[in-house]
Amino acid sequence: MIPAICLLGFLGSILLLKFTDKVNPANRYLGYHFFLNSLFGIAHWASVVSDSETLRAIFTVHYFPIYLLNTPFLYFYVRAVLTDNIQIKGLDYFHFLPFGIVLINILPFALHSWAFKLDFAYRLHQDFRTIYEVPFLLISFPVYFVSRSIFSLIYIAVSSYIVWQAIQKRLLAKSLVLKSWLITCLGLAAIFNISLLAFSFYSLWQNDFVLMMDEQGRGRTVATIFMSAQTISIYFFPRILYGLQLNSGSSMSDVIKLNEEISSVAKSLDISKTRLKQVDKLMEVHLLEKKYLLPGYSLSDLVSAISTPEHVLTYYFNNYKGITFLKWKNQLRIEEAVNLLKAGEAETNTLESVGKACGYKSRSNFIQAFKAQTGESPSVYLKKLT
Repeated sequence: MIPAICLLGFLGSILLLKFTDKVNPANRYLGYHFFLNSLFGIAHWASVVSDSETLRAIFTVHYFPIYLLNTPFLYFYVRAVLTDNIQIKGLDYFHFLPFGIVLINILPFALHSWAFKLDFAYRLHQDFRTIYEVPFLLISFPVYFVSRSIFSLIYIAVSSYIVWQAIQKRLLAKSLVLKSWLITCLGLAAIFNISLLAFSFYSLWQNDFVLMMDEQGRGRTVATIFMSAQTISIYFFPRILYGLQLNSGSSMSDVIKLNEEISSVAKSLDISKTRLKQVDKLMEVHLLEKKYLLPGYSLSDLVSAISTPEHVLTYYFNNYKGITFLKWKNQLRIEEAVNLLKAGEAETNTLESVGKACGYKSRSNFIQAFKAQTGESPSVYLKKLT
């Protein structure tokens, strides 16, 4: 059962990378997350359930660092979807530090001969206490086993906070599918890691602070159920999986047709240029209406206004214009705010009213967006005008 579910996870990661990486850069991180999640499932099955000594020797201990990459990529996905921060750069590389530490931690075992690993895998299958014979350099096995779930839950908590902020700002008010997906994905990931953590503490309590596998398999069964639910959950959200704007009555042939369009737009320079020039003309007309100044204006509104599929617009902004939709919208709004300030609007109205006139629902959001684009607050900018 576990291998079949993990294969579905691998297929999901391939679909995410094949069909949406070019038109939705954030989904590459979701693809990596599903790949790593499925790889963990295979490693767990090979190490604990499988009767193959070869598979046990390949995955036992070696997969320890890999688990620590899973939720950082989930965090990068949530951050990229809901903010302008799409690229991994600068201090972001510190997120891979735990992976590096655990990689160093298992080096003594990893450098052993294949014959040693086969023998170790056989003895581990007979008695789980054999794991304590591994000469870990920095972190003991129990500390690693417990801390990895805590580490994952921290990332899930931070990602959930980003989602909560987006909900509070009503950024997801017109993206109910994305909202439901983020809540489902993070919720299942949290439950899965909580179940692992509960199993760890229960084992330590039952075995005098020695971490042991549950011989009845109850803990593994619960964890497997939630891991399986998380792995196949993406298939219940085809719009996320394929990056498509679908109606409720869309058939599988519609999905295939639109995926072919995505593939051709992404791979064919001639087709993409023709299509993007059409979008450019539509955008020129749309900009004259200044609908981007309306509160809650979203990509879905633009899709409806110019009758262009969401995946084409996403490609248009991210790959053709080199800017996210959110950043594009904020730039236009702040340009309007600057024009209003220069026209003396602030002399008769408050800065808050200027912000509202430009689509910002709160003073703080307006100030933050203004400062991000101009490098200074509206009040400081206003003083320079006088």
